[in-house]
Amino acid sequence: YVNETLQFNVFKKNWFVWSTPDGEDYENIHMEVTVINNDTDSTTAFGLMCNKSAGGDFYYLAVTAAGQYAIAKAAEGEIDLFLTNNDEWGDSDLVPVNASSYRVGADCGNGTLTLYVDGQEVASVVDSSYSSGQVAVLAWSGEEATNTNVSFDDFLMTELP
Repeated sequence: YVNETLQFNVFKKNWFVWSTPDGEDYENIHMEVTVINNDTDSTTAFGLMCNKSAGGDFYYLAVTAAGQYAIAKAAEGEIDLFLTNNDEWGDSDLVPVNASSYRVGADCGNGTLTLYVDGQEVASVVDSSYSSGQVAVLAWSGEEATNTNVSFDDFLMTELP
């Protein structure tokens, strides 16, 4: 913890890390977190994970400082499937480029995954493969990342209606 935030420094390229608040399983939830950009590489992804099973299956909703986003499904032993943009990262004007911070939000429930940035809906997909599990904040260093450094603050989780 640095300055009352959870700071991630990743020193390996193309590395995916996360932190869970507890060992509980949740379903039908909305989450939000402020992600502070500590001069991280623009290809660094950061965001939220939901419905993580003990076996390693989960969804993640992430953005980059380059203005890209993805909603993805991870399954143990398989390559991640991006559920948005024909299995690719997408660009969005709603994701500010190299902002000092981002308020990233996610809805995970009722068979729908929705990604928000600074209170605006960026993308939404329908997938009901996983319906409950652990939640986490995440960072993913880019393939050419030399500086992956983000901090998480003001995590909030509520139940979806």
